[in-house]
Amino acid sequence: MTAPLPVIELQNLSVLAGHRQFEWEAVGQGRPLVWVEGGPGFPAHLGRPDVELLGRWFTCYLINAPGCGRTSAPLDSPDGYSLLAHVEFFEEVRMALGLGPVALAGHSWGGLVAPAWAARYPPSVERLLVLDGYAGGGSVDETAATAEREAVFDRIRDRPWFDDAVGALERVLGLESPTEQELCDSFSPVWPLYFAEPDSAIARAHTERLRRELRWNISVAEVWDRDFEALDYRELIASIDCPTLILVGEHDFVCGPTWNRALAAVIPGAHYVEIADAGHLPQYERPEAVAAAIDDWLRSVEAPAG
Repeated sequence: MTAPLPVIELQNLSVLAGHRQFEWEAVGQGRPLVWVEGGPGFPAHLGRPDVELLGRWFTCYLINAPGCGRTSAPLDSPDGYSLLAHVEFFEEVRMALGLGPVALAGHSWGGLVAPAWAARYPPSVERLLVLDGYAGGGSVDETAATAEREAVFDRIRDRPWFDDAVGALERVLGLESPTEQELCDSFSPVWPLYFAEPDSAIARAHTERLRRELRWNISVAEVWDRDFEALDYRELIASIDCPTLILVGEHDFVCGPTWNRALAAVIPGAHYVEIADAGHLPQYERPEAVAAAIDDWLRSVEAPAG
């Protein structure tokens, strides 16, 4: 018998125009930063450990995207789940919260939404941090992406759980109209693949937390897989004009260095850093290395001219 899906709420519930509601909370001290969670369709509570790190420099806002948690789903699906619809939602929330220009941080799919937001609304964004992001499924050569993923898998093929994890991933990708419970349960064996050293104590702890806390807006996941994932958003992202840091785990099988170099290449002046001995979640596996890279970047972009 599978465990029922958890109910994990953010601290606040606020209202937008049209009686739409959004769920959010803020942690940390300093200038405002909005965290954009991955997925698509993952709830913002999964990012609590991420913003604990970023809280060294920022007051971090966790915001559930449309259809996640208690945030209202869009009325016009699938268009309401498009990239630009997400951008419009987050910009509307920024204004509703009374925030001026903010820093943005996004991980994985959030590392696509955040750059698109920075490109669409330059006055609203003063800093951009991308962790293991990408510029759309069509932004890199498929052969290069496959070769990178297989090289990552080669490091861990001898692990006793590897075949089960890859098999589970293939089954998840092949599911048709699953329930949220089925999707979360099916994904459970996949989580070790997200770490460079999956059998380490820190990876095991995060794997167990992710298994316990995962929720998934299956509507946005299905729409993106069908309509939006294969697109190339580099032309949009190329108009970003704020200081940008792109961090990526050296051994990320999801959207690793190949994807993030393509993203960095189109953002003027972007600073690119690979985190050694890390997978798709370098902020979990190598938090101090990630913190050092962020600290160095912030010092460089805030240093007085001359």
